[in-house]
Amino acid sequence: MAKSAFRQALEEAIEQRHSAVHPWSEAWTSGKLNRRLLGEWVKQHYHYVSHFAEWVAAVYANCPHQEVQHFLLENVTEEEGFVGMHGAAPVRHSDLLLEFAETCGMKREEILNAQLNSELLPETLGLQSWCAVQSHKPFVEALSGLLIGLESQVPKIYSKTTPPLLEKYGFSEEEVTFFSIHIVADLEHGERGFEIVEKYATTDEQRETCVRLVKEATMMRRLYLDGIYRKFIVEADGKKLAA
Repeated sequence: MAKSAFRQALEEAIEQRHSAVHPWSEAWTSGKLNRRLLGEWVKQHYHYVSHFAEWVAAVYANCPHQEVQHFLLENVTEEEGFVGMHGAAPVRHSDLLLEFAETCGMKREEILNAQLNSELLPETLGLQSWCAVQSHKPFVEALSGLLIGLESQVPKIYSKTTPPLLEKYGFSEEEVTFFSIHIVADLEHGERGFEIVEKYATTDEQRETCVRLVKEATMMRRLYLDGIYRKFIVEADGKKLAA
């Protein structure tokens, strides 16, 4: 079945700034990083993804449609580890990220306390704040940013960055579970997000707003990666040249 013009506009908004082709992702896949740098990425990323279920729950609270509420509740319970995906043992997804950080040599407490210790980059705080504001908008707008603009990017990103974790960085299949489960889970969540937004964005004005918010979401994620790339690649390379 042919895609609607609205669906095509949403997808084009993502592809214009997809984080899978960001310099940080390129450095990751080329093997330029190391376990310490991957741990530094987790320190930032945890304080974005660990709040995602809270933001989706806020959308649930403001959504008037039972079928959408049901989907959002499934999303939250899966992220928070109340149910396993496709028969898997229940586990909180952000805990899997913490376990990955520990295999990188990062202490769990260091990750958990990063915001308290003022170690989050401004760009990370910007993405975090944007998502929090987005979650309290009308549900079709909130889902455009959170599920389409952000979550639907994840399968393409992790499909690209997960194989190098095994082949170039020496992790085991079990140690990269956080990434492998999200390739499947977020493919489903993102597609459902498209379906919901297409169904409930019924006016030209609503559709224009949804496309704009998807563009904002992709921009915010790239800015967040800009901060990480600048801090741990550009500045580090500059220090090496100056030494």
